[in-house]
Amino acid sequence: MKILRIFLSIFLIFTLTDLAASQTQWINNITITEYNITWSYTERFSGFASTGYRISIDSGLGNNDSFVNAWELLKADKEVRKMLKSSLENEFDIRINNETSGIELNDIDSTLSPAIIGKTNNTDTIINRFNVTYRLKDSIFNASSIWFLGEPNSLVTVVFPAGIDVKEITGMNNSSINTVTQTEITGFFKEMSQGRGEITLYLEKNASFVTEKPEIKANDTSIGKDENISKPISGTPSKIRNWNIIGIGIIVIILIYVYKVRKK
Repeated sequence: MKILRIFLSIFLIFTLTDLAASQTQWINNITITEYNITWSYTERFSGFASTGYRISIDSGLGNNDSFVNAWELLKADKEVRKMLKSSLENEFDIRINNETSGIELNDIDSTLSPAIIGKTNNTDTIINRFNVTYRLKDSIFNASSIWFLGEPNSLVTVVFPAGIDVKEITGMNNSSINTVTQTEITGFFKEMSQGRGEITLYLEKNASFVTEKPEIKANDTSIGKDENISKPISGTPSKIRNWNIIGIGIIVIILIYVYKVRKK
């Protein structure tokens, strides 16, 4: 019977994992300017996955009273930022010319949905938003390729500044290119290895494009300010998802254990 309980626990964890994944959606929007990159990432939970997400916060970071309060949500937001920062320091999700030496992590911001607050058995949709901004040491116009690491099968849109042409795309399913005013690539991260979606875009500067130099005006207080950095997650969505799923799995084991103890 002990072996049977162990197998039952494992089965429930995998069942929850598959169910949570099927009810979770990731959307990536990447905006590139000459010296900056902003990766806006949206994480969506619905149905049973949203319930599991609330339970993981309440039991893992809160007081396990079947209710997520504002303090627990704030703590979860802080933990997510720390986790995202740590994962990016371990491995950047962007490479220029297959290198990261010319990329600086500028800012990490997260906004966890207020809908998380409330009873943990709530199945209302949760939409979390993350933003990561990078500073480029060299102009994107001098780059020959750019690489992104993301969640497999998640939707991604990459917008380049005017004057950049995308000559080749690898690692993207159902890709499309819109070049009306600027180059915009849309598609889905292709799973290149287990749990890793990797896209490489090969770039070329449009020979007919001339970068306009900014005019210097007297008493212009905006000179020297970074006008391209836009502030509100990728960053590493698969790592964020794994954190959520592991929390749900641990909760299932605890619930089974408590149930057996009470039954005895």
